[in-house]
Amino acid sequence: MRAVFIFRPKDGNQPLKIPIDFRRHFISFIKTILSNSPFFHRFEVDKPGYSPYVFGVRFGRVMEKDKNSDYIIVQPPVLMTFSTGFFDLLADACNGAIAHKNKYTILGLRLTDVNLLPFRKIRDEKACFRLVGHAVFRGEGDYVGASNPEGIEEAINTHLQNRLAFFSRQYSEQLPSVSKKVRLTGHDQLKKGVCHHYGGKLTTVQGSLTLTGDPELLQIFYDFGIGTRTGQGFGLIEVVR
Repeated sequence: MRAVFIFRPKDGNQPLKIPIDFRRHFISFIKTILSNSPFFHRFEVDKPGYSPYVFGVRFGRVMEKDKNSDYIIVQPPVLMTFSTGFFDLLADACNGAIAHKNKYTILGLRLTDVNLLPFRKIRDEKACFRLVGHAVFRGEGDYVGASNPEGIEEAINTHLQNRLAFFSRQYSEQLPSVSKKVRLTGHDQLKKGVCHHYGGKLTTVQGSLTLTGDPELLQIFYDFGIGTRTGQGFGLIEVVR
C-alpha cells in the first residue's frame, strides 16, 4: 500500500538546491505527519527495530551533481513515495500529510498533493524489481556490495526472517511464514553505490534485481522495502515485470 507526497518550491519550477544527504529531512517530515499516530512510538526509543514502512525520494530531474559538493541541483517537483503493509499506518501517514497540505514543510518546500496509489498485488513466484535510489544490505560483519550476490541473497533472507519476527512481536500482525527462502535469480543489473547520509557515507546497491520465491514474501519486500535502513529512505522497490 502506497501514497505519494508531492512537494514544490515557492517559485514554481525554478531549480532547487538540495543537500546531498536530503533523506534526513524527509525522516523529519515522517515524524511530523505521524506525531498523532501510535506508530510514533518508534521515534521515542533508542532502538526502534525494523521500520514498518519504507520511503523513497525522487526529483523531476537531477540537473547537477558534484561529488565534491554538499548539494545537488534538481528540477521540481520532489516526490516522496511512502509504502507499508499496514493499513492503519498508511491511513495515519496520509491523514497527517493532508493536515499539512499547502503548507511549507521541509527544505522550504510546500506540500501540494497527497495521492494514494492503486494497490499492487504480487501473484507470481518471480518478480523483477527496480531499486528506487539506493538499497543497503548488511552482512554479519559489514555492508554487502553489488559484487557479492551470494552475500546479498543471504542478507535478504536473514533480514526478512528477523523483520517478520519483529513485526509479529511489535505489531501483532498476521504475516506470512518464513519457512522458505527467496532466491536472487537475477543480479547482473546491480551496481555499487555510495550514499551520503547523516554526515557519513554508506556502501549501497543500485539497479535492478530479480527475486524468486513465495509471492507473499515478495509482497513483503514490495510493501516494506528490501535490505536495512528502510525507514531512512533506502530499499524502496518498484515492480518492473
